Amino acid sequence: MEITSISDEGRHELQLQGRLDANWADRVGHAIEMAIQSGHHHLDLDFARVDYVSSAGIRELLKYHKKLKAVRGRLRVLRPTASVLEVLHLAGIADMLVARQEPNESSTSSAAAAAPAPNSPRLWEQDSLKFELHTLGSDGEFVGYLHGRPEAFAEGKLASSRSHRLCCEPDRVAVGLGAFGRTPEEGNGRYGETLAVAGAAVSMPTDGSSVPDYQVTEGRLIPEMQLLYGLSARGTFSRLLRFEANHSARGVIGLSALVERAFEALPVPAAAFAIVAETSGLVGSTLLRSPDQTSNRSPLVFPEVRDWMSFTTERAHERQVALIVGFAEKSPSPESLPFLRQIGPGTSAKGHFHAAVFPYRPLPKGRVDLAETVASLLNTGTASSVLHLLADDREFEGLGETDFMRGACWFSPVGKFGHAPLI
Repeated sequence: MEITSISDEGRHELQLQGRLDANWADRVGHAIEMAIQSGHHHLDLDFARVDYVSSAGIRELLKYHKKLKAVRGRLRVLRPTASVLEVLHLAGIADMLVARQEPNESSTSSAAAAAPAPNSPRLWEQDSLKFELHTLGSDGEFVGYLHGRPEAFAEGKLASSRSHRLCCEPDRVAVGLGAFGRTPEEGNGRYGETLAVAGAAVSMPTDGSSVPDYQVTEGRLIPEMQLLYGLSARGTFSRLLRFEANHSARGVIGLSALVERAFEALPVPAAAFAIVAETSGLVGSTLLRSPDQTSNRSPLVFPEVRDWMSFTTERAHERQVALIVGFAEKSPSPESLPFLRQIGPGTSAKGHFHAAVFPYRPLPKGRVDLAETVASLLNTGTASSVLHLLADDREFEGLGETDFMRGACWFSPVGKFGHAPLI
């Protein structure tokens, strides 16, 4: 089997020659998978020189037909030979896969493409990066809250008795050190990196299980957690920024550059973010032990810090999907500054971002719904890790920052952060 790849005007074509049998089905499936991971969601398979298809080949065709349909893409079979077309008809999949070119199809498509769509997004390129900005329904801003004292972590004085109860309603976004529970005692010994968005919450327990736990809103059941310290906000996202980096020089966009593009699109002092993206590599840290167990000793003192925290020693979780929640502020106030860190070289803003990592899956293109996207991630796979994202700018051995290949970034302005009352 010979496989040739051709890209032209938004479509990607694989020209096949030979037999699509059990010996070659996995190889063809791998070629389709690589095309999908490169950002192509409309794929054509040229069968003009395919003279045989077995059940193994049919299985691969159905697999990727379903996968692309789920992200509003399509897999088409072009120019099948008579014998192969008969097999596809007998298998009952010809109508869904085989492309039929109508005489006036191209002119109709051109007319449709020329017609302006309502609420059409703004499209632009910058440094060979492609962006697509959608304006969502709300123009309001989030109301931001500060929880706890981040300085207490370095002092070894975080205590569950001073934790903040947080109800993770669908309109709340949050990051911090937390644990699931309705009372402070339920979080004892389990506090770790936590994020919440769209009525769902993910937390990395530090009780030795090493498996992220999650809760989603089910009817009147709303996720609740205890937060030792962190940031939260309530409101609705007003912008969606789609981004694509595979045509750039490095083929990636850093978290800091993405934050800066958002601030350029919506010039505000501070913003809340929710990002779902295909990763090129994450840089960050994860707690190994619960910070409420420090006994008034700083967990950041060397060498004890190695028992308390794990840092990425190389770029981690390449070609997976990350759900990232966080906040960024251009000129942090004295109150919010202790909660924020350097994001990376692409922006002067400070921020606080956590990432939950999921198995790779293609993301639908265009305008997508945040709640549906988050629910889809949690319903089809379990997070493998939750990280606090860092910018490692050490000279020579530094890893840099978190990079993405493509994805969706929801953001909205945040008013001045205020301290939340202890509940």
